[in-house]
Amino acid sequence: MKKTILLLISAAMMLSACTVETDSSGGTLRISAASSLAEVMTALEAEWQAEYPDTELMISYGSSSKLRSQIEQGAPADLFLSASEADAIKLTEAGLLEEETVVPFAANRLVLASRNDSGYSGTLEELFAATDEKIAIGEPESVPLGRYTKKILEELGLWAGLDGQLVYAKDARQVLTYTESGNAALGIVYSSDAFRSDKVDILVELPEGTESIVYPAGILTESANIEAAERFLDFLTGDEGQGILRESGFLPVSGEAS
Repeated sequence: MKKTILLLISAAMMLSACTVETDSSGGTLRISAASSLAEVMTALEAEWQAEYPDTELMISYGSSSKLRSQIEQGAPADLFLSASEADAIKLTEAGLLEEETVVPFAANRLVLASRNDSGYSGTLEELFAATDEKIAIGEPESVPLGRYTKKILEELGLWAGLDGQLVYAKDARQVLTYTESGNAALGIVYSSDAFRSDKVDILVELPEGTESIVYPAGILTESANIEAAERFLDFLTGDEGQGILRESGFLPVSGEAS
């Protein structure tokens, strides 16, 4: 009997030790990320996996509004990386994003771009007036890039004059693809997307509108891997993550180049 009791105690101690040593930040970290982050996330993921090989990243891309809608409908996610403060706010108000974890990690600007063999040049107004070709933008009602574009062009008094020329894309990556392929003569894209593409030239940087383009990140209230999500947030907002973002054409949250 004593031998049996001692064996049970020993087994319990071993199980307890295993529990203490288990790193709950391992496993899989599910990230819903704005499509304009796709390229930089590749670099971030490579660095992350080198440091934390036990935590696999499972990344879903799309427009921030589409990803928000998926989360609202119950799609599993641990971390939301948005190109829109408005979408992060909506998830927070719905109780789906932990408010105290929401933090801005990057900023962006809009630029007018064209294929690098187009020969276009001039001011924004001149370029719009000089062509009746198609201009690619994000869908204003469902894509943050489109909402930013429409708002700035309205503030400049240029929106109404483009009626009939606009081609709407489902996300930021598709706007860039339309522009790179020549399916649209011009495209209004994020400066970070144009920065990384060797197929387009930046013709004009649009003025900063009344709504800043800020990327917030936050942890989902139903996250199954909170520790890993917290660690990735620290990585993203720390020197290492911020350096990778700058190298990929993103701006610091202040909006000032560094």
